[in-house]
Amino acid sequence: MTAQNIDTGARCQAQTSNLKRPEKKMKSITPQILRQVLVITGLAFCNFSDGFIFGQMSGMVDALNGKDQSIPLSEDEVSWIASTINVTCFCGFALTAILTDVLGRRRTITIVSIPMSICWIMVYFAQDKYTLLLTRVILGISLGGFMIVTYTSVGEYVAPDMRSLCLNLMAVCASALGTLLGHVLSLLMHWRHVALVGLIPTIISAILPFFWVESPAWLAIKGRFTECEIAFRKLRTMNEATESELKTLIDSQRENCNKLNKNRNVLTKVIGKYVKAWKGKPYRKIYALLVATSTYRVAAGRILISTLIITMLRDITGSSDILLSTLFVDGFSLIGSGLACVFVSRFNMRSLLFTSGPLANLIQIVLAFCMYFWTDNSIYEKWVKVTLLALYCVVVSAGPYAVLETLLSELHPLDISASSIFGIGAFGGILQCLGIKLAAYLFPLIGYHGVFFVHSGVVFACILYLYYFLPETKGRTNQEIQFYFKHNRFGTVDEILCLEQQNDLLSREMGDVSSLQS
Repeated sequence: MTAQNIDTGARCQAQTSNLKRPEKKMKSITPQILRQVLVITGLAFCNFSDGFIFGQMSGMVDALNGKDQSIPLSEDEVSWIASTINVTCFCGFALTAILTDVLGRRRTITIVSIPMSICWIMVYFAQDKYTLLLTRVILGISLGGFMIVTYTSVGEYVAPDMRSLCLNLMAVCASALGTLLGHVLSLLMHWRHVALVGLIPTIISAILPFFWVESPAWLAIKGRFTECEIAFRKLRTMNEATESELKTLIDSQRENCNKLNKNRNVLTKVIGKYVKAWKGKPYRKIYALLVATSTYRVAAGRILISTLIITMLRDITGSSDILLSTLFVDGFSLIGSGLACVFVSRFNMRSLLFTSGPLANLIQIVLAFCMYFWTDNSIYEKWVKVTLLALYCVVVSAGPYAVLETLLSELHPLDISASSIFGIGAFGGILQCLGIKLAAYLFPLIGYHGVFFVHSGVVFACILYLYYFLPETKGRTNQEIQFYFKHNRFGTVDEILCLEQQNDLLSREMGDVSSLQS
């Protein structure tokens, strides 16, 4: 009887423990994690829309260059349609930099989504080149707006150790998926109908921010420290490390609020803070790194390939039936984007960049040599070139772009992040526009191989500069990164807090002196 009781008790205990196990798993998915997932999903739809723009444009440009005569265009006008979007995106940077400073991150995304939605409808009904050019201008502004909000928000909503992973899920994977869908639909449907499909992700990206918590960093910048603390605790599971991060965030912004509260003009504040940052050597070092990063990003050619891939594959294969080769190249790009999420979570930024960067560039050079020397027009030759292009896309997406996108979001000082992204975005947008515009002229002159050779030379120069001057930023908070550029080393939490408190005390003393003098 005793043995039976023991056996029954053991069974009851086992059943109880089995019942408790799922409960533990449920508890691991905290409300903080769900709120962050909601933010990441919203930003992913923004980047999906950005990628879809280039996918739809590739099909539209190819059609207008070929059989579609619904809107008569010269080759020069088509090249302007393909490239204009990249230069007007910095107007979106400027507009969004002001909107995010005034309205916050959530409402800005919804506002930026509205003109993009209208623009897709305009593309569908367009009957002349001027309407198409106007849509490129509007889409460029919205594209720039989504980019600046993504780069700004990911560093503010997500924990430092998850920042690079989440950024690549949004800016690389979602964008690649949008481009893939745009390319495939452009081969199966008329480009006007593809534009209407673009309404779906844009509308979703406008709705989701209504369910977000406002960015704690933005609330701190505005001096709303109580709301900042509440928002931070809603987004992050609190422990010793996150408590220190919250304290550092609030302390780092008290000084700026004390100095700038007297000046209520938003534009003057934004420009004043940016000019002040430029006077210091630390930000000039950061900007030089951002220039190298943006140049590398343009020369690596992802946007060029996304914009002109349908035309390029028709020329490489000599066939109009390129659905399979398009799926092959875009599919490899998407695989590379997925691998990027794994690589950035397992490897340091420097190790990943300086291993995959030269490898991708070597593949680009091999592809250029094949295009120059191998011209027998055999099926084997065509598929080798398509395979090399796909291999280049997978390596450059998995390695260099994963690091470059992360750097473009985490190097900017917190108090001038929007204006800093605008500054580097203007440079990158103009450079990207020139790259696509010049490519349209250079392809007939020096061929695809010549353009790839030029790009590979620029990439090697950027890699060399970054090798000597780029610090390892993985897992570092924004305050730690800024401390590095001021002192050429990463400081401890105590050192950073002590420095912020000293600066705050000094600013108060100076304020007291000036008030006594007046």
